[in-house]
Amino acid sequence: MTRKTAPIHVGTVFILLFILGQVTWAEKHSVMTPTSIDIFTTADQPISALDNLLRQHLGIEIRTHQLDAIKGLEDKLSQGLSSDPERAERQVLERLQQLNSDSRSQLQHSARALAKAVQYGVEKYPAIVFDGELVVYGLTDLSAALTHYHLWQAGATS
Repeated sequence: MTRKTAPIHVGTVFILLFILGQVTWAEKHSVMTPTSIDIFTTADQPISALDNLLRQHLGIEIRTHQLDAIKGLEDKLSQGLSSDPERAERQVLERLQQLNSDSRSQLQHSARALAKAVQYGVEKYPAIVFDGELVVYGLTDLSAALTHYHLWQAGATS
């Protein structure tokens, strides 16, 4: 039993190859937007251009981590402690138990932020981590950091 197949036209093959080539070119040369951004900073180094980025790219998951928040809470808990180590330990435990839910939440967030910074290998701050892959150090302007991300990405795809 023989099967008849439709002949493939050379023009059709060229059109398909052209379309595939255009898709590949577009993928390589399009400006990609990160899906997640983790920002590690301190209270005295606020991030700028964050609102602009949020308005422009609503699908990006942006998490800010204030690394010095836990230090402020430690300072507050250690004020006026006894010089006796055992008594000081009891005082701190009492103070921890008396923390309101906002302070506890802040403490938990700070601890998670420090753990996340260690996970990413962040060595200093401010640091902005794109998609868990690229770390940009020393910038507090998110637009400038995003420019570094795009330059890195352009180099990675060429």
